[in-house]
Amino acid sequence: IVLLREGTDTSQGKPQLISNINACQAVVDVVRTTLGPRGMDKLIHDEDGNVTISNDGATLMKKLQVVHPAANTLVQISMSQDAEVGDGTTSVVLLAGEFLREAKPFIEEGVHPQVIIKAFREAVRLATEKLDDLAVKLDHNTPEQTRAMLEKAAATSLNSKLVSGHKHFFAKMVVDAVLSLDPKQGLEMLGSKKVVGGSLQDSMLVEGVAFKKTFSYAGFEQMTKYFKDPKIVLLNVELELKAERDNAEV
Repeated sequence: IVLLREGTDTSQGKPQLISNINACQAVVDVVRTTLGPRGMDKLIHDEDGNVTISNDGATLMKKLQVVHPAANTLVQISMSQDAEVGDGTTSVVLLAGEFLREAKPFIEEGVHPQVIIKAFREAVRLATEKLDDLAVKLDHNTPEQTRAMLEKAAATSLNSKLVSGHKHFFAKMVVDAVLSLDPKQGLEMLGSKKVVGGSLQDSMLVEGVAFKKTFSYAGFEQMTKYFKDPKIVLLNVELELKAERDNAEV
């Protein structure tokens, strides 16, 4: 016995699988043209009058407000990719769409979904082995060769971004940031702060801790703004003296 809420509709079988694939394909076709260095931006106008222009897969998937249950899984895939990796949000949607497109003829012919899933898993295994064969080893490279390879990899990932015109500038900065980490530290130790004003070339790498906070205390104009080799103490208590309340007793 399956208990469902009143008004709930159920559907199953081959026709529903084909319908789900078609719905996913419609979403994939929307973001397909945003991929790659020749990818185009999309303009989305929502019901509140807000306009969004972007070619970021996660942003577009969020703004599309997909309601179809099956197609909504693509949105969740894109969001998970964005949270875990921070890039490849469009690629993962297109890859999932291609899996579905290739599986559709077999489903129409009556092949059981578990057979198709098993074939996909075998394909993943073969693809992973091939990627290992194609991988470029950095073990025997000089530090200069390794750095050049890392900068090329970073610049490639920036080709489809808004900062692509300054990709070499930011690629060098990214490599500097990663190489400054201890091997035992993860990339979560790196962060970025956005400051209004200035050009992209004014961006800088701070090899330390940076706080996005302005000077707001009385007399800050006369205080020194730069200290060389300072000693810093971190406290979780306030140092300021608070005024006593009226009729307070000690």
